[in-house]
Amino acid sequence: MLRKQNNGKNPIVGTIIAAFCIVVYFVVLISAILRIYSGMDQRRIEAELEFYDLADLTLSSGRTNFGDEIFIEIIQKKLMESRTLEGIIITSSRGEYSFEKEPGKAINMVNGFPKFKHRLGFSRQQLYRPLQIEGLRNVNIEARASAFDYASLIEVLKQTLLLITIALALAFFTLLFESLLRGQAWNAGFFGKKNAQEKPEKSTGENNADAAAYSQRGSVIKEEYTESRLKEELRRCEEGGHDLAFIAIEFKPFADDSFYARFAADAARFFSSRDFVCEKGERGISVICPGLNLDAGFLNAGEFHSRVMGKYPSFFKSKTELCMGLSARSERPVNAQRLIFEAEESLERAMLDPVSHIVAFKSDPEKYRAFMEGRDEE
Repeated sequence: MLRKQNNGKNPIVGTIIAAFCIVVYFVVLISAILRIYSGMDQRRIEAELEFYDLADLTLSSGRTNFGDEIFIEIIQKKLMESRTLEGIIITSSRGEYSFEKEPGKAINMVNGFPKFKHRLGFSRQQLYRPLQIEGLRNVNIEARASAFDYASLIEVLKQTLLLITIALALAFFTLLFESLLRGQAWNAGFFGKKNAQEKPEKSTGENNADAAAYSQRGSVIKEEYTESRLKEELRRCEEGGHDLAFIAIEFKPFADDSFYARFAADAARFFSSRDFVCEKGERGISVICPGLNLDAGFLNAGEFHSRVMGKYPSFFKSKTELCMGLSARSERPVNAQRLIFEAEESLERAMLDPVSHIVAFKSDPEKYRAFMEGRDEE
């Protein structure tokens, strides 16, 4: 019989395997929870994008066909094409219109008016937007989205169940085998311990790799990488002939790390990805907006400002407590350092202005080229 000596202490195989299986249970469950949460977060972003696409379609169609059969057919078709939205209610001075992907699933009629149902599978995110349509008053569109992608959720649960079943089977047969042949467990125990020690090292390496790219406080790009990220996006936009806006944001009240993390997460969801959001000091962030010109960047900044003010009314007492400055490439051969400088100059003016909370730096491309050529000649 072959035995492995370990300073006179020979661990029992069953105990080691059982402990290993417990670790597997926790790792598998935590992984499943993180995957489900990540899927829900991504679905909220997708729902918001689909809602604004549908709201834009409602606005354009409603200018000529609001409330008629063509209008209803267009909105219903767009809803059926959506991956996330389940129901829509459009209110106006002419009446209320409701649309559902599946009849009776998302909307109830209460006293003759459509109302959204409160269902477990629906997301709680606010999908609401007022629409300015000439000739109509009080036009609003609101939607409800499903919280889960059920196909992905079922796949995650299947994989989780499979791994847990394998771990249970391994633990059961190991303990059974040990009870029959207790004296032969030493060698297997040695290798089981070795495998159990290798797994945490891999996990630590993966965590260190993530920590290198994103900040711990806000889970967005670290401030020291702002210029390099902006250079990368500027290069892509210049190659594709697209514009790019850069927004510097700062709030005046003191905030703890918990609020800052929520604020950064709000920005990451609104501006599509945390890869475009960078930390900026203790009370600010910077946002890279590829494909947006100065006017579009200004509108997006205003929309984000309104959402934040509405979400945190107890924190922001006035509009000027959250300030923004922005600039854009605007067909100029501008570098990242210059764009950051222009946005921060605009932010500084907004911070000092008692009325304006958003200031944009508007440049003349021709004058800028002449200025740069003059510098080159000197």
